[in-house]
Amino acid sequence: MTRPASRDRLHYTIAIVWLVFMVSMASWWLTLGLTMTNRHRMFMWEGGTFLTLLIAGGLVIVLAIRREHARRVALETFFMSFTHDLKTAIASIQLQAEGIREDGPQGPESAPIDRLLHDTVRLQIQLENSLFVAQPDGRLLREHIDVATALGRLAQDWPALKVDLTGSANVLADARALDTVFRNLLQNAVVHGGATEVAIAVEATGPVVRISVGDNGRGVSPDRFAHLGEPFSRLSDTSGTGVGLFVCRQIVTRLGGSLRFMGPAQGQHGLTISIELPGPR
Repeated sequence: MTRPASRDRLHYTIAIVWLVFMVSMASWWLTLGLTMTNRHRMFMWEGGTFLTLLIAGGLVIVLAIRREHARRVALETFFMSFTHDLKTAIASIQLQAEGIREDGPQGPESAPIDRLLHDTVRLQIQLENSLFVAQPDGRLLREHIDVATALGRLAQDWPALKVDLTGSANVLADARALDTVFRNLLQNAVVHGGATEVAIAVEATGPVVRISVGDNGRGVSPDRFAHLGEPFSRLSDTSGTGVGLFVCRQIVTRLGGSLRFMGPAQGQHGLTISIELPGPR
């Protein structure tokens, strides 16, 4: 069961418990009033009105919860359908652009195609980030994923970036969510860090898999380092909204792991991100 379904059930339970409790209290009050020797008619009318209003209020609350659930389901269905069609269209554009680049002229004349490919990758990342931000409680699967294979496949989207990958291990994670994490990290290194090289080290230590991603980019100034991963926080004139790193941290946390930002060693530049994820049991 997903978290939204559990939350809906909790809301229904609270509304029904409240309705039963209040109706019981009002019934007790009405019964007690009718046992009095005087003013039977007054208690009967007041108690009946009170009970009617309580029942009507409870039914309105239950109906409002039901309508909100139906509205959210319809919205989620729309998002899933829309994003599926959009991702299909973006993937088609990317494949056609790659075909044109391979068959067309090389060198400076291929710059427009390279920009088109870069924009399609950026759109894919923004789309996935928006989905995770809009559905923070969406369901994540648990699959056995080879980290080296996943990174090797995604690194092809940045042909100018040299990726040095050492080690390999399987992690227990959602494939789409993990791809979103790696895409955001590589995109952040290239676009916002200006990196040309990324060193990735994968190491399995017992039930935990550690993934270290370090680049040779500009890095982050010490006074802004603590704000890494905060949404809608610009760390420099070239940085984005910060949603990418925020989504990375949220996804890793939901997968049962942790993500930390570390500065480079003395005399070096860039940014290092350490990820810990659970390995297969």
